[in-house]
Amino acid sequence: MGWTAIDKGMLEVANQQFTAALQSSVRDIDKQSAQQGLNSVRGIKLQQALSLRDTTSLAQLFKSDTSGYTKEVLQGAAWQQYDLKNYDFAEALFSLVEDNEGRYLALSAQSSDTAKQNAFDLACSIDTEVFIKRCADGLASRQAQFYDTRRYKESIQAGEALDRLRPLSIEERALIGWAAKEIQDISTATSAFEQVLSKMPTNTVIANELVSLNQSNDATLNRLALKYSAVKSILQARNTRNAWPRKQFWLAYQNDDQQAVTAQTKDGLSAVYGINTRSRSGGEGLGNFDVASQYIGIGSGYKNWLWQVSLDYKQFYSGSPQVDDWFGDRQLESTSVGISGFEDTGVRAEAYYQAPDFNFYANLEYAMFEQPVGAKVTGQISATKFLANTTVAATLFRKAKEDSLLSQTGTFYANREQSWGYVIESGLRGLVAHSIADNMSVAGTAQISQLEGELVADNSALSLRGDLSYDIADKVSSRLDYWRVGPFLSYTSYDKNLSGFTVGNGGYFSPSHFVSIGGYSELLTLEALNWQVKLRSSLALSRVKQDDDLRFPVGQEYSSVEEGVSLGESTDTGLSGNFMAEGQYRIDHNWIVAGYIGKAFAVEYQAFEAGIQIRWREGQGSGVTSDELLLSSPRLSGFAL
Repeated sequence: MGWTAIDKGMLEVANQQFTAALQSSVRDIDKQSAQQGLNSVRGIKLQQALSLRDTTSLAQLFKSDTSGYTKEVLQGAAWQQYDLKNYDFAEALFSLVEDNEGRYLALSAQSSDTAKQNAFDLACSIDTEVFIKRCADGLASRQAQFYDTRRYKESIQAGEALDRLRPLSIEERALIGWAAKEIQDISTATSAFEQVLSKMPTNTVIANELVSLNQSNDATLNRLALKYSAVKSILQARNTRNAWPRKQFWLAYQNDDQQAVTAQTKDGLSAVYGINTRSRSGGEGLGNFDVASQYIGIGSGYKNWLWQVSLDYKQFYSGSPQVDDWFGDRQLESTSVGISGFEDTGVRAEAYYQAPDFNFYANLEYAMFEQPVGAKVTGQISATKFLANTTVAATLFRKAKEDSLLSQTGTFYANREQSWGYVIESGLRGLVAHSIADNMSVAGTAQISQLEGELVADNSALSLRGDLSYDIADKVSSRLDYWRVGPFLSYTSYDKNLSGFTVGNGGYFSPSHFVSIGGYSELLTLEALNWQVKLRSSLALSRVKQDDDLRFPVGQEYSSVEEGVSLGESTDTGLSGNFMAEGQYRIDHNWIVAGYIGKAFAVEYQAFEAGIQIRWREGQGSGVTSDELLLSSPRLSGFAL
């Protein structure tokens, strides 16, 4: 009856008949016959549903069949549809029978982004070796695609997910770094590139990226340089490239710059002996002041530092006050019995540090041991920061005012029983220089300070200067490092005129204003040769005004004359200028001789200074560099440049 019903197309009746027969059959052959009948009915229904692509009916048929027949038919139909390139229907059939392999292949064969995404999701959801590999391949592909389409964050996420499935290749790891760099994720980029560099330690491209990414992170750069020679080499080259024009020859030497290393063994033990003299002449008598100095010193390098300790011996001479001069507590009626000079010793120590884009310098000095007014510790701390086109420098200082014997060491009055003077100036000095073109720059300096001394009225000072410079070296000679010329304007002002030599005054030049406008020139010959010369000069029109302040500004108890005596007011206009020549010459691998000579004048003031030094340093050297010209020392120049 079942087969008859099939022939008549009565599938439900046939199904009922075959089901009843299956249930009532005793013999196996009868059961098989009944099952074949059920399969035939199910087969016809499946073919009908397949022809209509009725996935709902197919799902119901699959769910109701426990024999496995429906699954077999659907699986065969799915592969048939796959071969016919009906991938979407094939995927639906594979999905019904839970054939993940077929479903993945059918999804992968489709061109739509949705299908490919579904294939990727399927692969990453199955924890078998084959599908894990497919998931990894998909992640690798997506990592590259996301990067190419500038979806950098998603590219990183794909790479990190891939890393959790299997070890990344060098290219895949690097791609994480490149994507992270694009979105300025410095931490992720550094980690990725560092892992690449650990596998390819000579890869200069990756090393350069690490340096570029961490250019403002010295701690990370130092760590990378210690670990990877390629990073160290790049940092050394970069530091040297920047250090040379900034005159950071100690830094260049530390970074094994060949020119610096050949020129001098900077960190070798050194010994120096020098003599210098300076002479200041103004008014007759007390307006003259001479100092002759000798010194010996030893120094060397320690890690990133240069240091030197020196012992000074100095002779001071001051012109004697004349009859009718104001000195001490009175106007003299006879020759003064005060001292006109003495000799004494002192000690000083200094340290210098250079790093990329930064200089630091400090010194301490205690001198002179037995001067008329008890000596105090003096010194300075200087720092300089180099930016791309700008240099910023600052100095905190505390030093004796060196205009006269009275201001520098103090002197005696009242039959040598009472001392006064020794003016200490403490303050802050700053510099900003900016390059506005390849060979042109502007600079401004400022200084504020307080001055105090034994029985000397307190004072304060302000100094300003602006410069414009143009480098003409390339137009003049190839043997010049630079030749800067340009105009300048300077201004100096003190609150009080304490230039007198009576108690309460300090014996130092202290105008209410001193203005100069003029031009200057400075040239330097090439670095690292056997000899070097530096020439500086300026000429200006100056106006100076000194106020009519009291001769005894600290009180009448220190005066033997009537109250209200003053210094007198004065105003002068005239030319001022200076000339300074410095040089050094290498005698052999270990010995260098250096010196300077200079002359300055301003209105009624003249000064002369000169010095020479012989220097021995262990090691080998074949040239000289301008950081060791005598007046280039931050102690004398005022800045750690």
